[in-house]
Amino acid sequence: MVSTFFVHDLKNVASRLSLTMQNLPANFDNAEFRKDALRVVSTSLAKLDDLCSRVAMLKQNIDPKVAQCDLNSLVASTLEEFKANLRAKLEHDLQPVPKALIDAEQIHTVLTNLVMNANEAVNGNGVIRVATICEGSSVGFVVRDNGCGMTKEFIEKSLFRPFQTTKKRGLGIGLFQSKLIVEAHRGTVEVTSAVGAGTEFRVMLPALSS
Repeated sequence: MVSTFFVHDLKNVASRLSLTMQNLPANFDNAEFRKDALRVVSTSLAKLDDLCSRVAMLKQNIDPKVAQCDLNSLVASTLEEFKANLRAKLEHDLQPVPKALIDAEQIHTVLTNLVMNANEAVNGNGVIRVATICEGSSVGFVVRDNGCGMTKEFIEKSLFRPFQTTKKRGLGIGLFQSKLIVEAHRGTVEVTSAVGAGTEFRVMLPALSS
């Protein structure tokens, strides 16, 4: 299980680098693109270093090291990592929300998994919307796409289960890992989807008590 989680995160890093390389020949003379490409390489290397040092964390009994975190800043910085990578249109709506009590690196992994899945669902040509929200004593984010969607049967019987996926080359680990992380934070993750109409994931996490 540990090795499978590790390979899944490596695939995410490899996908980012691959998308950057695909766009490089046509955009190499663009100074802004080169700047973004260098940032992608830098953050990818940092992610690889972090994966190597935190392999022991990638197990079923996840132990979050929670601290105060500005969720808007975390979401904004995570989405910035995708700026040079996605052909899909990436939109965000960062609402005023209280600070969250989370392990920022683990929640970064959750958001990365959801955005990468949304990009697969829209096949690089749709719209992905990410918004931060606050409900009662919880704070969180929503990831929506207008992609292929999922059947009710798949959601009920296979979603969030390891090695179950609709992707041709997927491992079926990302959402399973994400759900473990969110539940380890005493949070919740919910999904609504319809075939041909897209998908919405809603992640709610503990807010910092005032």
